[in-house]
Amino acid sequence: MCGMRSLLCALTAIVSLATPLRAQLPAVWSPPEILQIYRDPIKPGKLADYTKLENEAAHACSRANTWPYLTMQSVTGPQEVWFVSGFDSYAAMEKSAEPFVRNAALAADLGRLMENKANLVSDPQTVFLRYRDDLSRNLGLMRGQTRFFAITLVTVRPGHEHEYEESQRILRGVRERAGANDNRVVYQVLSGMPSNIYMTLAPYHSFHDAGAALDGLLDYDDLDDGARNRIRDLYASGVQSSQTFIFAISPQMSNPAGEWIVDDPDFWKNSPPLQRQAGAKK
Repeated sequence: MCGMRSLLCALTAIVSLATPLRAQLPAVWSPPEILQIYRDPIKPGKLADYTKLENEAAHACSRANTWPYLTMQSVTGPQEVWFVSGFDSYAAMEKSAEPFVRNAALAADLGRLMENKANLVSDPQTVFLRYRDDLSRNLGLMRGQTRFFAITLVTVRPGHEHEYEESQRILRGVRERAGANDNRVVYQVLSGMPSNIYMTLAPYHSFHDAGAALDGLLDYDDLDDGARNRIRDLYASGVQSSQTFIFAISPQMSNPAGEWIVDDPDFWKNSPPLQRQAGAKK
């Protein structure tokens, strides 16, 4: 936990998206082995001030030519902003802090912004999650022109992880054999939240598509009766609670990778890298 040192801690942690992502990022962002999500609950009436400070932070990172990172804001549910970063390994996660440590000017900028942001947030939280390839079937964590995410938090009854995981394996297997699309990336919590929580992230281009997906979240209309009933039985016995929220990517508070910008330049036009380019042209 970073406590009230939220801004500095969050941006120190997300250096994971440095050189490896720039060098290797294809048209889609493949699910990283380890996902870090830094959650900032925003106090009522403070979102505008918060957005301004985080935009300054993203500009500082862009000027320093550091890591790209993804920031998204809740559209449904509690008012939160999440900073998302990925690691291929624990070694990469440990090494990722080096550029930040060496950049004194960036550290000073973020330290100043951190102090200004302290009264705008409450109880920030850092969560680490492990990718569950055996439960997922997805073309990428961030596919072409992704602008929204539907995020489901599933709390499994202690000792009943097997039932939930089996339901997801069945779902994956049936859709894989049918060649059907499956927009899910499944992660399991490592730290920051109880380990019996699973997080499913599904990328979408529009809010309409993300909202429509929620309508059929547990309908499984594409499955035969046997698979659908089996999944529902496993889900009922293994799952304690499930909540789904929609998040919108925030260009203003992100420092996007070049590949994301090329893929959707109009969407990213207000991001710090493109704002800097526009300012230089003027």
